[in-house]
This record gives sequence, C-alpha cells and structure tokens, in this order.
Amino acid sequence: PDGLLSATIASLEALRTARGRSPAPGPGAVRVLGHAHLDLAWLWPVADTWRAAERTFTSVLSLMERDQGLHFGHSTPALYAWLEQHRPGLFQRIRSAMQTGRWEPLNGPWVENDSVLIDTPSLLRQYQIGQHYSRRTFPEWEHPLAWLPDSFGFGAGLPSVARATDVRWFCTHKLAWNATNPFPHRLFRWRSRCGAEVLALMTAPIGTDGDPLAIETHRLAWQACSGVEETLWLPGVGDHGGGPTAEMLAQLALWSGQSTMAPLRHGTVREHLAQLEPHAPRLPVWRDELYLELHRGCATSRPDQKRHNRTLERLLREADLALALRRLQSLDPSTAACRGSAAAPSAAVLSDWRPLLFQQFHDILPGTSIPEVFEQAEPQWRASRRQACLLRDLALQESLPELTSNGCEPWWVVQLQPHSAGLRCLKLPVGLWRLASGQQRGTCLTGQPAHEGGQWLQLPLEAGITALALERLPERSTADGRLQPGLAPHHPVCLEPEDGQGRRRLSNGLVHAWVGPEGLEQLAGPDGPGLLAEAPRWCRWQDRGEFWDAWDIAADHRNHPLPWRWERPPRINTSGPLCTELHWRGRCGSSPARLMLRLLADTPWLELVLSLHWRQRHELLQLELPLADPIHRWAADTSGGVIERPGIARTAREQARWEVPAISWAAAHGLAVLLDGPQGVSAGPPRLTISLLRAPTWPDPGADNGWQRIRLALLPAPGGWRAERVPEQARRMREPLWCRPARQPHPVFPDRPPATSADRDPIHWQGCPLPGEDLRLLGLRRCEEGVLAAQLDGSEVVVLSVINEGPCRRWLQLPLSWRVLGRLDGLDRPVATAPEDLLRLNPWQLGFWAIAAA
Repeated sequence: PDGLLSATIASLEALRTARGRSPAPGPGAVRVLGHAHLDLAWLWPVADTWRAAERTFTSVLSLMERDQGLHFGHSTPALYAWLEQHRPGLFQRIRSAMQTGRWEPLNGPWVENDSVLIDTPSLLRQYQIGQHYSRRTFPEWEHPLAWLPDSFGFGAGLPSVARATDVRWFCTHKLAWNATNPFPHRLFRWRSRCGAEVLALMTAPIGTDGDPLAIETHRLAWQACSGVEETLWLPGVGDHGGGPTAEMLAQLALWSGQSTMAPLRHGTVREHLAQLEPHAPRLPVWRDELYLELHRGCATSRPDQKRHNRTLERLLREADLALALRRLQSLDPSTAACRGSAAAPSAAVLSDWRPLLFQQFHDILPGTSIPEVFEQAEPQWRASRRQACLLRDLALQESLPELTSNGCEPWWVVQLQPHSAGLRCLKLPVGLWRLASGQQRGTCLTGQPAHEGGQWLQLPLEAGITALALERLPERSTADGRLQPGLAPHHPVCLEPEDGQGRRRLSNGLVHAWVGPEGLEQLAGPDGPGLLAEAPRWCRWQDRGEFWDAWDIAADHRNHPLPWRWERPPRINTSGPLCTELHWRGRCGSSPARLMLRLLADTPWLELVLSLHWRQRHELLQLELPLADPIHRWAADTSGGVIERPGIARTAREQARWEVPAISWAAAHGLAVLLDGPQGVSAGPPRLTISLLRAPTWPDPGADNGWQRIRLALLPAPGGWRAERVPEQARRMREPLWCRPARQPHPVFPDRPPATSADRDPIHWQGCPLPGEDLRLLGLRRCEEGVLAAQLDGSEVVVLSVINEGPCRRWLQLPLSWRVLGRLDGLDRPVATAPEDLLRLNPWQLGFWAIAAA
C-alpha cells in the first residue's frame, strides 16, 4: 500500500543528512552474500553441529532454486570433509552450486581456529591442510582468503604463515567487539615482522538480516573509513547456522527496487575483494598483532584443553620428524636395521593432524563451550595421542640401530629437538648405568635416588637431534640410598644449611635461589645481583561480574584480593648433586595446595610445580614476580613468532592490553618465565604476572575444577631473551627426552642387518643438527601427496620448515649427508630462488626446503 515505506525512507534520508550527505543514496552499491555463521561447538556439542549444517545447507539450496540471484558463502574445510564422507548426496548438490559460481567456499585454515593460543607449527598446519583440501576438492575456485569472523584475536605472525600458503586476504569481524578502543581501520595491509603482508578486511556484521537502516548505516561507515564506495553485506541467521531466510530475501528484493536505497547486488566475496585489490598501494599498514580488547581470560580457562593441545602438538611434530628421518635413512642399510619388519610404518604413512586442528576451534581450545563439548573431546584427544605415539615410537625403533646386550639391558635416549650440546638430567629406572657410545664409552653415570621412585641421571647430549646409547647393568646402584659414582656434574646442586631466619640458599652455579619458610624469596644468575624486589606472591583474586564469564577476566579483580596460607617450614624431598627438591603445603580457600621447587644440576632455571585440588568459584589465581628493575620492554612467544611489547603502557591501546597470551615463555628485564603453557601474562614496570587458573561457571559450571598441576620455571636472563637463548631453553624445559629399551636382534627376519658389534660405535643414526643461530625447526615431514614428487632420483624427499626468530639474517646449516633439492613455499611447491639465497632466511621469515639423502 502507498506510504508503507515512508517512515523507513524518511529515516534513511535523515541518516544521510546527519552525516553530511545528501538525502539521496549517492554512489556505491552493496554486494550481498548469504552467510550462516556456524560454530563447530559452543552451546551445543559437535554432533549437533553436523545436524545444523545439514538443515542450513538444505534450506539454502532450496532457496537457491526459488531465487536465481541468491549467492551463499560458507566455511570450513573440516565441515565440507565431513559432508563429503557422511552426506555424499548433499555434498554433490553443494558441489553443483559451487560449479555454477553461486556457492562460495570461504576456506582458509582447516577450521575457524583460535589464532593466539596455538604454537607456530600448528598454525602453519592449519593453513597447509586447509589449503590442500580446498585446492584438491574445489579446483574451480581459487582460495586466497582466510575467513575468521569470530576468533578471539590474531597473533602478529599470522600474515607470514598465511602468505607462505598463498593466502593474501584476511577477513574478520571480531575486532568490532573491542571494549575500549574502536579498531581504526576497515581495510588495511597487515604486515608481519618479516615483511609478509596480507590485505585485511573488517567484514560486515554476521547474523544480520535485510534491514535497510542497518545496511545503510554500515555502508556510510564503511565509505567514511575506507574511502571505497562498494560495501559487503552478509544476511543470514548465524552462530548455530540457519543462513538466509525467504523473508530476508523478500525484504532485500523489496528495497533493491527503491530509488532511496543504494543498489543491492548479489555476488561473492571474491568479486568484492577483486574490486578492493587496486586500492592496496594507498591502504594504511598495520605492523602489530590484532589484539581483541575482550575475552582476555581465554588463555587461562580450561587448562586441561591447553594441556591436551600442547602435548598433541609435540607428539605430532615428533612423529613427523621420526618418519621423515626414517625415510632419509632408508637407503643406508646400517641405519634402517629393521626395514622389512611387519611392525614398521609404511613409507606412505603420514601423521594425522586433523583431530588436533579440529579441537583448536575458537570455542573449544579457549575453554568457552558447554561441558559436553569437552567430555566428547576427551576420547578424541586420547586416541590422537596414542596414534601419534605409536607412529613416533615405531619409526624411531626402526631407525635406530640394534644394540647387543653384552649381559646388559641396552637403552636409547633421543633428543627430538635440535638443542645445543649440554648435560641433561633425566629420571630413569634404578640400576647401574653407563654410556654405550662416544668417547666416554663404558663410563658409569652418576645416579641419585628420586623421591617418587627411580633415580636421576645426568646425560651428556650432543648438539642437534641426536641419540645416546646407554647400558643398564642388573646391579641396583641405589638400593641403599647411596649415590652411584660416575661422571661428576659440572655444576652440582648445593643446598646450604638454614640461617637464623630459617632461610636457605639453593644453588648450582648457574642459578642462585634463596628460600624461606613461605617459599622462594630471591633469585639471581651466576654473577648478577638479585632479580626480585621482593618474594614472589601467589595471589587469589575475586573474578566476578563479567557477562562472558569463561571468556573474560574482571577488569577490577585486583580490587578484590583473597587470602592464601602456606604451612611452614618446608620439607626437603630429596637433596643431592643432581637434584634438590623442596616442597610446601598450603591452602587456597577450600583448595589444598602443594608447591615444589626443583633445581637440577647444570640447568639454568629453577622449576616450580604447583599442584592443587581446585574447588573455587569465580576466582583468579596468579603468580606475581616483583622485579628489582623496572620493565622497559618485554617479549613473549606467540603464534607465528616472537612479539616484543613496551613495558610502560603509554597509549590507550597499549593500556588495554593488560592481559595477553604467551605460548611457552615470557621475558622481562633480566628474568624469563618458561611456561608449560599457553598462559595469560601481564607485565608492567613493577612486576611480571602469570595467570594460572580461573573458576568461571558459564557455560561450563565446573570449569577448571579438579586436580591441577601447573609447571613453570624461572630463568635468569641478564643478557636479554636472545642472548640467553630463552626460546630454546623453554623448549628444553617443556619437551621431554625420548627414552626406551633398545630393540634386540630378531631371528625371524634373516635379511635384517646384523647387530652392532662391540668394537663399533653403536650410534650410526643420522639425526638433525642445529639449523643455525636464531633458527627454530618447525617441522620435518613428508611432502603432501600430489604436490611434490615423493621421490626424486631414487631418494626419499622430505620438507624442512624453519622460522628465523631473530632480527638478523641467517643461513640454514644442514648435515653433509643431506642435499637440498630446492626452495619451496608453504604448500610444498617449488619456488625459483637465486643460488645465493637458497639457504638464506631474513629476520622473522619462514622458510621451506625439499631435502633428500646425499
């Protein structure tokens, strides 16, 4: 009827006039793409997501038959892979719509993952596996964009990972949620520290309809901020799927014929991005992380999910590395002692990263879902860990040469990270142990009884990924509690007697710690002054009042302290030259707590282990480290590399970052904290604070409750995080050595090479050397199938991934037994490179190489 739209038309004209525009729409159309945001898990379990996806996609396909102009876009590869396997009929209908150009796959990583709590190798695998699947399954589309509308912040290294996998566009809406400072850009170039760039688009809101006032408000704001006329609109019910409805389409059709409304054109995101690319040279550049000024508690909530994640990340990397080394050695009969064994993994075997990547979804890993999600994730975590362990152990056992017993029990100890050479303390079964290889072959190892069984040994490990053969004699070296003499530690542990105030000094020459009745009081390096202004504080705060309970820490939590009580005096668990342990008991509210301090010989850090039965509600548990010197600048390990931040927050945007995530370490003035993280961290001029536990009640009423074991270490770093090799020390602290009894000769396989004889050094195992100063090994794995030939000239080919974690140009160092076949990109495709640049890595850069045995 006449006049039905008059009120809305008047509102549209008033909206434009209020912003200094003419009442007419002016230039600039609106590109419309139907969308259905679908969280893989949140307030519903994963199984319900599959049903919601079926309903959503069936509805969209029906609407497409009725409305020939409708275009629809959806992520993610994990969801499409499930449809391909379990609903092939529906998947084929979607593929038909894709081939006509009306259904757009918005695929970047494997899932819409969390981008601040996962380590760099996992972030890289998210994009590699997601891109491989999309390119193989949807070849008619290019896949240059990462669609992450709802993730809780983005690490500064994400552009380098994305560009390495041929992703040049990054799209999100989440920064519109900033609680304090509105994000200043809608369209910009996001640049990482290595210089890699992606074009970043702050999309329209998700979960919207066809309301003309909402569309026009967004269009005017977009034009004012970006200077670009065309904008994007994403109508469709979201969060739990739904997508566009017939009512929305009717509403859009009604207004598309009105002269008072900007033109509405159905199309794809890629068409919109293609029109934006010519504007790239004039766009502002953002050289920082994309920090979300909200959801600061996600690094601390549900520590069990973080523990599962970091363990499986490590196991998958180790499985990949063991399988790759076995392939590199497959041509050498002396190193492939079990080739042909029925238990040996096939050369085509690949570790399966997809279960891990799925659990890194942005409402699972942060711990912000209902309890059913985590209960159903538990068997997935366990099964994936078992599979990764099995692959790793089989590959290592098949690669390591056999050892003859000679009346002893032979063992292997393998260092699966390319660390520098040094002495490592390790807990092994009771016995008389001696070296079975190297220049000190036959030398006994010093043993010290361990408090909870077994004994501590100190092993001399070479640099790189290396193996050490040991022999265990049947004699019990610690049956009477005495030390078994052997190789003496270079820096033994010494615990001095108490002084008049009940204080003790604990030292190993590399770390000096003073402990008192209530715990650690002071810490110092080998020669420097004390690093702490006062004793570290275990702090309880009331953490209540935030709407997004599991997501957010209450901003005023420091105004609500709660008591903490330690029993005194401390108890000495064990004391000796290899290991000294002291522990305190206390109570945190109704939660019993136990703190253990451990110092090992020749180890440059002091380890703290807090165990407690957490029964609190709406509380935040933190460790505060008051520093002797003010913090001017501090650094932390984040997704995609290292980020350095100012210690004194001067701008409003810096002040809003009062809690940030750290993956495995944080280092301030003279002190580094090594984490078994990720953890939430905050830093300021007087202190460095680590968030340890929370106790939210929504959406999971029992989140964080139960037995918790939190492990971290304090490392004196007077020379700064690079000079003291803090990243390497963090990996050394949190990633254990692999130790197993050696495999014995097996008479069933007559073609197996003979066991190593007594007159020959049994270590004939080609590991991996240190890649070079500042260079971190991200992965060594088999090429993705179908991208690069699995073999070249009869040699097994693997892909080496490395990141330069320093500000200086570095060159990759490889063993003589390896040869470089060429430089690759992140999708295992050859890249043309000048000979002088073949092994070079610029500061903070990612690098990939095809490697074969020489």
